[in-house]
Amino acid sequence: MSTRRLFVHIGLQKTGTSYLQEIFWASQPELHRQGVELVPGTKLAMFRLMLNIRDRYNPEIDPASTANALDRLPGQLRDAARTALITQESLSTATSDQIERFLTSVSDREVHVIVTLRDLGRQLPSAWQQTLQRGGTQPLRKWVRKLADPSRGAKGWAPLDVSTTLDRWLEHVPAERVHVVTVPPSGSAPNLLLDRFCSVIGVDPSTLVVNEQSRANRGLRAEQAEVLRRVNAELPAEFKRRDLYGDVGKRYFAYQILGDSVGTPIRLPASLLPWCLETAEGFIAHIRDTGCTVVGDLDDLRPLPTSFTDSKVKIPESQVSSMATRALAAVLMERMRDRQKGATTAATPAETRPTSSLLRRLKRS
Repeated sequence: MSTRRLFVHIGLQKTGTSYLQEIFWASQPELHRQGVELVPGTKLAMFRLMLNIRDRYNPEIDPASTANALDRLPGQLRDAARTALITQESLSTATSDQIERFLTSVSDREVHVIVTLRDLGRQLPSAWQQTLQRGGTQPLRKWVRKLADPSRGAKGWAPLDVSTTLDRWLEHVPAERVHVVTVPPSGSAPNLLLDRFCSVIGVDPSTLVVNEQSRANRGLRAEQAEVLRRVNAELPAEFKRRDLYGDVGKRYFAYQILGDSVGTPIRLPASLLPWCLETAEGFIAHIRDTGCTVVGDLDDLRPLPTSFTDSKVKIPESQVSSMATRALAAVLMERMRDRQKGATTAATPAETRPTSSLLRRLKRS
């Protein structure tokens, strides 16, 4: 009887996870044909499973079914294909107790852990953007300098800490079943990361659904990030709840309104290059010491000077103002289209209605 395996892709944060997940969710029929199944069967269900595993269930904003998501997982796996895949980057910071509870529930499967890793020169700007897309307001330079100062104990470091993440999972999974997949450097073959990942789970990547949107870098540029940061500063705390801000602030405003590839690339201050290189060398040495399987090249984890700049990490106000004006125009056009289509105009939802203070700030920018 063939071994029934479960691959658990735990990220890390901003290491091509969204790119891979989009392809896998779009390719479910083909994955099933090749004997691989995403479990649970929807992206939302997988997110709620992570909330349950990580003890992050909040009854005020999450459905009651989230509290028992892990209890349902064994049954879902029994009905699944020979090879199952869970991909959720927030599992990377699970505690040892949470990992043990999770693995106990799937003990009838041979568990493999996949850790995707990326060089800090590209990962840190993307991770900073992620803080903004959760309602954050901290400027890039201040956020990164806190990470680089261990005496401050920055909580944002946990999703980026390769060594600690590996050590926690290696307490429960043997090194030969922990697969480190490196994100190729810029300019590599478009599907190289996908090829590397698929070689671990035993899938032919050439048959999967890969579109240009999956390949595109949809991250914010510097002007867009600054607009989002300032808008976040105007929002009261009650509008930054996970359920509300995730839909309106992140997926609507940050992705649909602000997100595109036009603008100034976000680069780190050149003064941080030595720290990033030193940290990368520590990660590389630790990975080698653990004996984990490496797919790709550990040299990929060394940041390149092109990710850093000697220029001040400050965008001219004229560029921020221009981006803010275009964003406001896009919001207005969408509301007008809704009205043309017969959408109700009696009351505009509070979460999408620009406040007077926001309008004043956009005019001042």
